[in-house]
Amino acid sequence: MVSATSTKRTGCPILLLLQLLIQFTAAVASGIGSIATLRFDPVVLHDLSEETNRTISLIAEFDRDAFVKSGFDRNQWELRFSSLDENVASALTTVEYFNSSSLEDTNATLVLRKDFQVYGNLIGKTGVEVILTTVDESKTSSNHSEYMEVTNDGQGNVISSTLDVWVTRNERGKFLTKVFVATLVVLITFANILMGCELDLNVVLETVKKPVAPAIGFFTQFFIMPTLAYIIAQSIFVTRGLSSFALGLFVTACAPGGGASNYWTILLDGNAHLSITMTFFSTVASLVMMPLWMHLLGKQFLDGYHPEATIRVPYTKIVSSLMALVIPLLVGVGIQKWKPNVAAKARKIMRPYIVSVLVFVIAFGAYANSYMFFLMTVPALVGGLLLPWCGFMFGCFTSILLRQPPANVTAIAIETGIQNTGIAILLLKFSFPEPDADISALIPVIVASFTPAPLLLGMLVHRVIKAMRKGNENSANDQEQGMNKESSPLEVIHSSSSSLSTRKSYLPKTESDSTLSTRPMIKDFVDCPLLKGAPPNMTIEEQMEVVSEILSDVLTPGVVPR
Repeated sequence: MVSATSTKRTGCPILLLLQLLIQFTAAVASGIGSIATLRFDPVVLHDLSEETNRTISLIAEFDRDAFVKSGFDRNQWELRFSSLDENVASALTTVEYFNSSSLEDTNATLVLRKDFQVYGNLIGKTGVEVILTTVDESKTSSNHSEYMEVTNDGQGNVISSTLDVWVTRNERGKFLTKVFVATLVVLITFANILMGCELDLNVVLETVKKPVAPAIGFFTQFFIMPTLAYIIAQSIFVTRGLSSFALGLFVTACAPGGGASNYWTILLDGNAHLSITMTFFSTVASLVMMPLWMHLLGKQFLDGYHPEATIRVPYTKIVSSLMALVIPLLVGVGIQKWKPNVAAKARKIMRPYIVSVLVFVIAFGAYANSYMFFLMTVPALVGGLLLPWCGFMFGCFTSILLRQPPANVTAIAIETGIQNTGIAILLLKFSFPEPDADISALIPVIVASFTPAPLLLGMLVHRVIKAMRKGNENSANDQEQGMNKESSPLEVIHSSSSSLSTRKSYLPKTESDSTLSTRPMIKDFVDCPLLKGAPPNMTIEEQMEVVSEILSDVLTPGVVPR
């Protein structure tokens, strides 16, 4: 009878299933997640510099009674440390093992303290995940990536927690940036003085009195560029969740024209006076236009930043940019007025000096900000390339449609496409902490890096065309001189040294202006190369007689001068 009952019980599948379900539920309820917590000291790591490491303490706390009751005190435990992005930061400690003897008993709580190190590789944001599990659990799992998906949900013998890590620039990088900026200030100040030596304030005033070209530049600078940047940001960055890049691009487009636009305008033979005028007025206008655009559209790109983050316009930097432009220019104008010889020499070295400054900006700037090359992505490169290149194109087409002369077209196109990225970067640095500011500043740096490419190509094409035109003009002049040599009686006079040996030396250039003013015809002949080297003892009457004889012979058809 007993045997029959036993067989009957074991043969009931529903009862067996219920027993298994009860056992599974009990096991789940007593999982490690329900009796343990993980925390870090410090709670977050937001000041880790590149190429440095920091020691972080992991604190694991267990409920002592539940830990013993569940039998976890007999288990071997494992801690795994892994970075969510190895390019930004790495966990130097990867695995740690411990058992219950390593736990410290304090007030009915078992505490484990383990130190691990985090190394900063590149500026950015990431996290270091710590996974606590039994050794048996880790051995039965064939793929470590499974742990990355486990959270502290109170189920199973696995628990995890993530340390928030921000990596900022190291001190060496910050020092290089300071050296670059300080050197650039000195070089640009001297370049602006050289430009002032070539500046004509009367031409600038005429440009202001007829402000059609500056008005075109204002429209392309503060209406077309921000609209263009907004479209690019929404199309390329926002759709990919790259809000920091979107904000960096939009801020760059709202910045005034950069001082480099004046240099490129000179190198491309544009209207330098118009370029300087537009740079001045766009910088003044940015005091109003930048806050306006930030209020209208800039706030849309603040997703992912701190909820209390606000965009702060660097008014001090804008005013200092004005002073850095105006004061050296006025110094150059003063040199031009009171030291014309010095100004003439300055004009000769201005273009080679500007080229050397631009080379320095590109080379040293790339070296000082080399970390940004590692942050570049395809969307960032595309967006940073489109903004300046489209700016050149729209500035050029707009000025052509409004029938501006070629020199003005060059100045307006360059002024539209070149932004003052320094103001954009400072706005981002004033508004956000590191590394958010550095990450957002990547776009202004990319824009500045891609800006010279079409200009260098344009300068090369311009120089080639200019050289070809000069060669054609020289060839035409040579042909004209050849024809004149065959037919001009003056050339016959010049080459007939035997017949004119006593007549080839004419009026000296040292004749006083008061004497020559009464004889305008003779004064004209003084400047002719045919009349050089006259003996000092020749009187005016003798000189007039020589000239009269030459003119009589020359103007008689078919007669060769004696």
